[in-house]
Amino acid sequence: MNADRFKYKEITDSILTEFKRFVYDNKRKKSAVISVDRWLNSYGFYTLKNIFKFSVLLIFSVSILTGCTSLRCSTSPIKPLSSPDDILKKVVIREEKIEDLKGIAKVRITSADKNYSLKEVIIVQKPSSLRMETLGFFGRPLFFLTAKDNRFSVLSLIENKFYQGKVTPEKLSTVFPLYLKSKDLFSILLGSTPLIDHADMDIGIVQEENLYLVRFSQQGGITRQFIWIEPLNFSIMKSEIYDSSENLILKVEFDNYKMVNSLLFPMSTSVSLPLRSTKIKIDYSELEINTGINRNSFDLDVPPGAKIVYLD
Repeated sequence: MNADRFKYKEITDSILTEFKRFVYDNKRKKSAVISVDRWLNSYGFYTLKNIFKFSVLLIFSVSILTGCTSLRCSTSPIKPLSSPDDILKKVVIREEKIEDLKGIAKVRITSADKNYSLKEVIIVQKPSSLRMETLGFFGRPLFFLTAKDNRFSVLSLIENKFYQGKVTPEKLSTVFPLYLKSKDLFSILLGSTPLIDHADMDIGIVQEENLYLVRFSQQGGITRQFIWIEPLNFSIMKSEIYDSSENLILKVEFDNYKMVNSLLFPMSTSVSLPLRSTKIKIDYSELEINTGINRNSFDLDVPPGAKIVYLD
């Protein structure tokens, strides 16, 4: 009897270890079950008297290890706050805590005429400083972009050209495939979303997703915006902006929120500009927040022999 108990404990410990190794997201559940199956066969565990015990253990283990891997595991009904302002203030308070970030990300760009992926070093600091480095083979930078004090510089080592100009949507879109105002771009890169100037706003609840839905509209309803907000931590999950003709002009989605330096931040960001047939997805593999970034990081010097191109 004691030997059976010891064997059962050994097996369950092994199963849990195997789950922790393989079940790190819902997509790997099948691999986890296959792996556990191998363990059970090796121990001769498929006997009638243990089938029920294992079934209970399996269900319990899956529910614990995979049922709440995201930040959105609660399905209890939510109640609206007293006003949309209350929710918006909580969102702003959370986002104001993020002053800077630096990380390495895979950037996937889809447009009407080309699709490609890049590995980028991204450094952002409030209110409007940016540095991006496109990495080539062996992690060597091939392309640099910096923006500071409403000016931006671009160095292309392949072309041996150095571009300079004023930060405008038109200028930035020549080197960065998103036609956005600089403040909107910085907002997105810092894990937030642009807000339209609005005269009215109200709030609802998306019951099937268990999210707050805040609606903004300009005077006369010219432009409208919808923002889906997580009720537990007030992080933004999605934002959509429509023009007066009901065309979707900007969609921003945040996913895979993780704690970084005690702050929630989306490790995955998707930005779509449907009218321009452009989409960009940013997935961070490494990220640091609020480490304090030297302002000199956003300076870019002209290397000897590079041709200077003025975009003003």
